[in-house]
Amino acid sequence: MRRYTTLLFLTMLCCFVARSQRAPVDSLVQAAENAFNNAMYENAELIARRLLESPGLPDTLRIACERLIGSSLIAQGKPSLAKEHFSVMLKIDPTFEFDPVITSPKILSVFTETKREFVASRRFDSTLVARAPATGSALSYRAILFPGWEQLHTDRSTMGTALLSLGALSLGSGIAAEFLRSSSRKDYLAATTPSDIADKYKIYNRYYRAETFAFIVFAATYAASEIDLFTSDTHSVQIHAALGDHNSSQVIFSFRF
Repeated sequence: MRRYTTLLFLTMLCCFVARSQRAPVDSLVQAAENAFNNAMYENAELIARRLLESPGLPDTLRIACERLIGSSLIAQGKPSLAKEHFSVMLKIDPTFEFDPVITSPKILSVFTETKREFVASRRFDSTLVARAPATGSALSYRAILFPGWEQLHTDRSTMGTALLSLGALSLGSGIAAEFLRSSSRKDYLAATTPSDIADKYKIYNRYYRAETFAFIVFAATYAASEIDLFTSDTHSVQIHAALGDHNSSQVIFSFRF
């Protein structure tokens, strides 16, 4: 029984301490409200700014302070500075609204403009996302393995056939030239007479140049295929401009791979 009595006493003590700590804060908020209502706008702003420096200030009181600072700045002819505090207030509570009955039209006007800009910025951030790949238009292993294969798969037969044919021809020629060059090199090294060495070297050098040229053509064909894929209509990065609500502009990035 004594244990439960002690626990109850400690609970009541904690509640009392917490209430006693919040009481000065609440009284300062009320003091700022009274100063604002009595047209003492600088005093209201100063009290609210000091309150914002209090550690562990709950969101409700933080919103009240930002509201008082913003309203006081408007009353002092500083609407641009007030918008910064209204923006902070909206970040804490995007659903906040002033009471239109008891709020000055000038404050309502600045707050409405701030909220419109705040909503537009959030909409703008949400549109800057990469779209998921569309079914049937995603790049696959075909684009990596061989030039022109992906184009044929996406029904671009003319481009696909040209790239595939050129790629196959250049790669095949390069492989064949490599084997012939290797064989001619052995013959060139085995030659003993000067005339035979010169003839064998010419053959070896011809195959060497043919091999180099063929692989350069294949590399260029492969690069052309990849560039074509990323710049075509089916696989591209598109930028769209659109007009949102309240005449706010939007920029939408659409990634299609």
